[in-house]
Amino acid sequence: MHEIPVIPYDWRLTIAGIDQNGTEMERARLRGILGRPRPDTKIVRAIEARQNEDGGFPHQMASGRLSTIDATTTTLEWLWDLGLAESPYAERACTYLLSAQRPDGAWDEPPGLLRFSPPPRLLPGDPRVRCRATALVAFWLARAGYRDDVTRRAVDYVAARQAPDGRVLGFRETTWLLAAASALLEGPAPAVTARALESLAAVPDDRWSAAAFAGMLDCLGAAGLSRSVALIARGVDRLRALVRPDGTWLSDEGEAYQTDVTLAALRALVFHGAVEPADPRPATMTSQPATGAEGSTA
Repeated sequence: MHEIPVIPYDWRLTIAGIDQNGTEMERARLRGILGRPRPDTKIVRAIEARQNEDGGFPHQMASGRLSTIDATTTTLEWLWDLGLAESPYAERACTYLLSAQRPDGAWDEPPGLLRFSPPPRLLPGDPRVRCRATALVAFWLARAGYRDDVTRRAVDYVAARQAPDGRVLGFRETTWLLAAASALLEGPAPAVTARALESLAAVPDDRWSAAAFAGMLDCLGAAGLSRSVALIARGVDRLRALVRPDGTWLSDEGEAYQTDVTLAALRALVFHGAVEPADPRPATMTSQPATGAEGSTA
């Protein structure tokens, strides 16, 4: 078997940076990624306060705004980080997603989102956005255990828009979400998954951002795919190569999203067993990591 080269990366620098610069929620998510079983009560209350009556979460997490597919699936990711995947908040979020499915099996962002001038990836009515939203929901419902006709219809909707080379209409994220959702439902063998993975493998390294590598690795790992898949082995290698000297990863969307991208990258590396201290001397840290990461090696 091909041996994956080890690129020096000290995850303790990442932990120290998030401890120093992250929000309270981001620090709680960090502890969850490192193995802490449950966050403090005030973090749970913050999630509860953000959740709308319909079970969804508001655009940009701003209280009083309408629930969106993007905000709700983002919060599901947070809940997984926090060890709250089986909480009432996650269940209500899934109920909202189920209630928002269109008759054709797809999802779309709500029309009311237009008044907030959303970015292109959230523009309701755009076929690319509809495809992304459907793939997002399919992945999260399948991950949450909803592997029934609702989720299969969603996967079928996205797969019908898969080009012969494996790419899906619109955003690259949609392709790896389809691969992950299909693998969760059927395993890694179906042609839909295989073609999607082939198309992603054909994308040159310089066209991948750290956020994209992290997102892909997270989703495919959650679907049961490991570093035995060449695309994932390459993604892990490249993600570690993109880390900055301070242990953080750069966000294409600006400094405000740097910690979120860094959390996603760390989660992906932990998930795939690709973190280890580069130096036996302790890095400067404001607090110690929770038990669970120390034994993880590349």
